Amino acid sequence: MDLSKLPQLEGWIRAGEEFDPRTFLLSTATVGEAAAMSTLFWPDFTEYRRGVFLSFLFEQRGVDAWFDELKGDKSAVEGVVNHVHLWDAFAPKSEAEYTVLSELASRIAAMWRAALKSAFPTREFVVSVADASEDYGPTISIRSA
Repeated sequence: MDLSKLPQLEGWIRAGEEFDPRTFLLSTATVGEAAAMSTLFWPDFTEYRRGVFLSFLFEQRGVDAWFDELKGDKSAVEGVVNHVHLWDAFAPKSEAEYTVLSELASRIAAMWRAALKSAFPTREFVVSVADASEDYGPTISIRSA
């Protein structure tokens, strides 16, 4: 990811040097913000009706309604419930931010794959990333393979 084009990082990145996020974060982010982001980047999961759902999106009545609507297709229900539009969590304000947010979606998807593998080592999942042209901004979703 090319962070040098982000206005917020101007002055924090020196030409020819590797970006050190520690000083930037120490000056700009709170522990609460970091903790909240960590739950998006490495989420907890809820198992329900043999499906796996992002805990922060899980609502039993809604999931039950999707199971009814989709005739018990667990993977389809997971795909509907387990999707996150990054525009709902981050509001890009420049073209550079839109570009980095798309790249960030791929990194978050990699973290979700690792979190799923850690939580469910014997199960297979598909973690997908769709971009703005296909959906409402960069979108990440999970379903059983």
